[in-house]
Amino acid sequence: MLVGIALAALGRASASWPWLVEWHRNTGLPVLSAFLQAVFGAGETSRGEAAVVLLVALLLVLLFRRPRAGLPYLAIATGLVAFLFYATWGLAYRYSPLTTRFSPSGDISRPSVTELVQFAEQSARLVARAASASIDFSGPDDEFLRRIDRGVEAGFVRVPLELDASPIRQVAFGQTRPSRVSFALSRLQLSGYYFPWTGEAHINAQMPRTQWPRTVGHEKAHQRGHARENDATVMGVLACLKSSDPTVFYGGALGLFAAFDREVARVDRAARRGVWALLPARAVQDFEAESAFWRLREGVAAEVSERVNDTYLKAQGVQSGVASYGETTILFLQAIRNPRLQLAELLTPASPPRPEPE
Repeated sequence: MLVGIALAALGRASASWPWLVEWHRNTGLPVLSAFLQAVFGAGETSRGEAAVVLLVALLLVLLFRRPRAGLPYLAIATGLVAFLFYATWGLAYRYSPLTTRFSPSGDISRPSVTELVQFAEQSARLVARAASASIDFSGPDDEFLRRIDRGVEAGFVRVPLELDASPIRQVAFGQTRPSRVSFALSRLQLSGYYFPWTGEAHINAQMPRTQWPRTVGHEKAHQRGHARENDATVMGVLACLKSSDPTVFYGGALGLFAAFDREVARVDRAARRGVWALLPARAVQDFEAESAFWRLREGVAAEVSERVNDTYLKAQGVQSGVASYGETTILFLQAIRNPRLQLAELLTPASPPRPEPE
């Protein structure tokens, strides 16, 4: 039992060693990512979920047959899982945040209400332009997910190198997996998750498909070392907006609008009605379908999930906890001000709605 405690404590302590965090960012994560993708990246079925089921089953059998002998093994397994979490992923929470790469000068000023409304209007027009392209959400789940995954990956290639959390551009990441427990994710109000022990990205296959592109982008941003939720959200949307796939691009436009719309709803509801009038009917229907899906699945499980997630994020050094999911507005504002991303040009009505084809 002491071995398990020691392993967990060692893993937790390693996050406080700056030299180790920097080694992990520059060397550890790239090497580990390449290894995990070589072992678990091929195919479309989650190895991580299968491993969890097998491990839990073995521990339950051991505890049932030999309760006293099984407890030490349970403690060791728990400690080993905690240690491997920090070795594979937990240290990434200590990487420098995305805001320092967007704005090296440290400009993190909040936008005014006028600016928020302006950006919301521009992103609504971007959604309208994106909706006029040949977007296609049809087809079997596996085929659709493969197409979205390819489009997002192509978008990440176009993101400037200086925004990478870790130098892992040479790693070929496996396809995002549809979770076998999507029904549970829905009840827990989760659109996807990253499994660090195998390096696999998963999405909730039950949610509306309009959310799939930005969720795939979010989880694949985690694969690349963007541990903070707001960082992963913004990088995922940027990857979608850099993609030449019209459906992926449309999903990214929805994600960008949603970020500004959430803030406008908080500060000026009257202005928000005017902004929504700029959206095409299709986008309004898509947002309403997304909202209805999650509303139907609210409940005690979702509340417990949020509290657990809040505690987990704070334990990893994210002081705002689950509130960090919504702290994307400033990052998007910094992205608009960053000329390398060309996001400002994309938001202006005269700019082309699509990036250049591959």
